[in-house]
Amino acid sequence: MDTLPAVESLLRMGLAVLCGLAVGLNRAHHGDVPQPNRLRVHVLVGLSACLMVLAAGDHADARSRAIQGVATGIGFLGAGEILVPHQRPKHHPLQVRGLTSAASIWFTAALGVTVAASTAVLAGAALVLALITLSSHGNGRPAEGERADHDASGPQ
Repeated sequence: MDTLPAVESLLRMGLAVLCGLAVGLNRAHHGDVPQPNRLRVHVLVGLSACLMVLAAGDHADARSRAIQGVATGIGFLGAGEILVPHQRPKHHPLQVRGLTSAASIWFTAALGVTVAASTAVLAGAALVLALITLSSHGNGRPAEGERADHDASGPQ
């Protein structure tokens, strides 16, 4: 067995873990209460997406099917992150929670796919842009008028 492809695969998986850590750390410390599960979820999503694409091999059709499978599975995982309370006070607007967390899970999967199928430079550039976007409030506190216990509010 040639060790060069194995070493490259290990490096790609390691980079996917680091990308997941970066996004996961941001999400784990968002809001008033730290949520360490978010860190683990993002690391596992990035690594899993990378692993599935790597396991598909070099054949374009197989990689395409693996990427489609990742997108489908992550869609379900992200949907589970989004919560819409069924009961709310009569005159309060509908509040949707978890949109940013769901989007960051989707993005972490995209990073894992990119690390496996493309270049580290592309993944790194996307990661920097995402971290800037996720940190746009600077101190992790919600923007003026936004409550600390949810990602987005208002009619959807």
